[in-house]
Amino acid sequence: MSTQTSIQDLFNRTSFNESSTVKVPGKLFITGEYAILFPKQPAIIIAVDQFLTARVTASEHTEGGVITTNLSELGPLNYDRKDNHFQVAPNTATGWHYCINAIRVTESLLRSLNVSILNYNIQFNSDLINKDGLKFGLGSSGAIVVATIKGILAYHGVQALDHVTIFKLAAIALALSKSNGSLADIATITTGGWVYYQSFDREWLKEMVHANTPLASLLLKNWPDLVIESLNVPEELSLLIGWTQSPASTENLVGQLLERSNPSDDVFKSFLKSAMTSVERMRSGFQAKNLASIQDEIQVYRQLLLELSRTYQLNIETKELTQFIETALPHSYIAKSSGAGGGDCGIAIGHQDIETETLIKEWESEDIVALPLQVTPPFSTETT
Repeated sequence: MSTQTSIQDLFNRTSFNESSTVKVPGKLFITGEYAILFPKQPAIIIAVDQFLTARVTASEHTEGGVITTNLSELGPLNYDRKDNHFQVAPNTATGWHYCINAIRVTESLLRSLNVSILNYNIQFNSDLINKDGLKFGLGSSGAIVVATIKGILAYHGVQALDHVTIFKLAAIALALSKSNGSLADIATITTGGWVYYQSFDREWLKEMVHANTPLASLLLKNWPDLVIESLNVPEELSLLIGWTQSPASTENLVGQLLERSNPSDDVFKSFLKSAMTSVERMRSGFQAKNLASIQDEIQVYRQLLLELSRTYQLNIETKELTQFIETALPHSYIAKSSGAGGGDCGIAIGHQDIETETLIKEWESEDIVALPLQVTPPFSTETT
């Protein structure tokens, strides 16, 4: 990125579109949870083929538009445009703040590119929930941010030349939203496939944003310690995903850990060191296409999460997740919770030659739903 001299070099420009539709995948953690909240820590995450779709169309209003979604907790969001700037009422539902900041960042970018901003409507449709509106734990706020950015850019005939640029735009929007997340989800859903992500110094980004650093400058900088890498997967690897039907709040669990832990404590430093070592060993397992090594690190990281849970009184591995894990083991599938835990999903990795129908039936008898998800291929461009 150091060879870039202008923000114009980061994007392709085409003509305006009558409408644009983008699809952003869900995500699931394979390993690296909780540790990834801290700089230089790594994680491995997957993008899965359950999508949030954003359709951007022309607004019939001369001074604004409307944003809608099938997520039941959010009603329509009406906005106005005054002096070419996006504005919403002060009492806007807090659930929309991720989307609002994504819009503001994207429109700031369009102004930097000297693109005339049109009024538009956005319709979000999420597959990241079931028919009753329950979330699967595949991500939603991050997906909305990425879909908003990509959809508005595509509508205005602008395409990022690489995934890192979209990642940076989304990270800036989330920094404005005061998110405490690791941004591993953003790295994954902008890249696709199996992703190795190393957390950058998010305090640095907060300081840059707080200091009103120009957007162009932020996009052109190398971000400290940021690594986003696609992984090659052993051909024989089989991944199963189980949903406990108990949605969990990542922000609540992350908040509990941050309140109860101290990164300078020897116990917590030991967790971070062990976590980094385990994730790096798993990364090496992917590079060597060694399924057994990958499975070993699933077990190692599960134990690290159990110890973390005991130390800081976190309900990471619920009894349903324990059942999911222990049921998989006799079938030679190695499993753990995925993400913050407290419910949601678990992942299980085994050999593709192993029969899984019996295992899935056993999970069903325990009220665990095997989600028929596939890992998306890595995205070759920013088009969908």
